[in-house]
Amino acid sequence: MKVLFISHIFPPAIDGGSRVIYKLSQYFKSQQHQTLHLSSNCSSTDDFVNPKNKKNYPSNHQFIKLPVYKRFRKPLKLINLFLSPKSHLHQLLNVYQKGPIFKLIPFIKTVIKIIKFKPDLIIAGPLPTTIIIYANFLKKITKSKLLINASFHQNDSGFHQLPLIKTLQQSDFIWSLTQFEAQYFIKKFNIDSQKIILAGNGIDPSLIIKNIKKTKTNNLLFVGSFSAHKGIDLLIEAFSKLAIQTKYKDLTLTIAGQKTLYYPQLKEIINSLDKSIKSKIKIVFNFPQSKLSQLIDKSTCLVLPSNHESFGLVLIESWARSKTVITSNIPPLQELVKKSKGGLTFQKNNSNDLKTKIQKIIDNPKLNQQLAQNGYQYVKNNYTWPKIGKKIWQKTS
Repeated sequence: MKVLFISHIFPPAIDGGSRVIYKLSQYFKSQQHQTLHLSSNCSSTDDFVNPKNKKNYPSNHQFIKLPVYKRFRKPLKLINLFLSPKSHLHQLLNVYQKGPIFKLIPFIKTVIKIIKFKPDLIIAGPLPTTIIIYANFLKKITKSKLLINASFHQNDSGFHQLPLIKTLQQSDFIWSLTQFEAQYFIKKFNIDSQKIILAGNGIDPSLIIKNIKKTKTNNLLFVGSFSAHKGIDLLIEAFSKLAIQTKYKDLTLTIAGQKTLYYPQLKEIINSLDKSIKSKIKIVFNFPQSKLSQLIDKSTCLVLPSNHESFGLVLIESWARSKTVITSNIPPLQELVKKSKGGLTFQKNNSNDLKTKIQKIIDNPKLNQQLAQNGYQYVKNNYTWPKIGKKIWQKTS
């Protein structure tokens, strides 16, 4: 079987949507399928609009990285001022303001290469980028089947643009990460339930810990992109309220991930803190995936205070290392915590409730250990890439 994978950015990007596509491509390749992976030559979404980034990421015969236009966002935004917000063109231009815009000549050359490759299946994602628009175009000219991993954020208006919804409806399969997401597609977008593959997300089996070691220090961990919707500011606020207390004087916070345009604001928040609090916060940038397990192992628990998520890949990665998680009570994250019994949830945007849940974990080592063990067993039984890959292969072949 020949499979074309399309993602908006490429590893070592922290972004979960691109990692999912990349990891599945690795699985299909290991099963002796012929694979080709197409992405932009950007390792973060900020690179789509940052002319200062002059890095040139080379392609190879299995991984094509296309250059993008970086100065089109403002002209598109200006044009949109004169269009009706309800028009298809207005919404299409909104999509092109969020995703990569491939340079024309390299893209045409790549289209020719893909036509010669003759894929049987295209697997693309995530929304709300232009990637699935490109994927749908390639589906039509190659007459192949299309599987979309939407990684859908139901509270983000960018995911509800009409061109994206129509592409979901025109796809042959939709790879759903949660039951909540699947039901959302069926009820909100009238998508045939037979097209939906509820496969969840995956981790490498090698990430699953064998010898569990107790953490000697109290360290909270955040892992993800430094984006506004991730709620890192809320975590810092809750941490600050705890760190000033004598009882929690040894508590530390590690914020690990990838810079975004929001980072300067985040830096201002941290710099405004008292020196005694600021000194307990550690920032880790662009760490290699091989270091992820080390970061998790040194933590007491992982905190994901996002306002919207499609799945929360870092949750299952933390459970794989036998660590408890604390998340906001948005539906996708709450679904995972409820099914796994591997953590606690707090009221979204409520720093006091988050502080209370952190205290509950730190003050109750036995509870922490039990939740961690529950999450560990849940991931081990459900979310390794061989299990996810096999399910998708069976449904699409």
